[in-house]
Amino acid sequence: MEKEICKLFEDKKILLKNLKDIDLSKFTKKRTYKCYYGVDTKSFYTIVLIRNAKSRFLLKEFEFIEELHFQICTKTGVNIKKLICFYNSDICSKTLNAFKQKGWKSYAFV
Repeated sequence: MEKEICKLFEDKKILLKNLKDIDLSKFTKKRTYKCYYGVDTKSFYTIVLIRNAKSRFLLKEFEFIEELHFQICTKTGVNIKKLICFYNSDICSKTLNAFKQKGWKSYAFV
């Protein structure tokens, strides 16, 4: 696992057992995303998406992430309860509200 990802997890106190990298090339051609999933300390499956892009994070991207989450759940056969997204660009206020309404935790990183 990369050092920067370890740093992100450590800063936000995210501890996952059985952490696995998901190959997103099966789901999309976008290269701005990295995806991991694992089991947290309370035995809930958790998905962590990391968006590394310069462009603004719009509501359209959030809809794409929701669809990606659904595809990953069906592919792995696991009901993923906790949803976390890291991003390093500007974000639209409507997108932030959508994250909160759908139960996602979103964090900005540099």
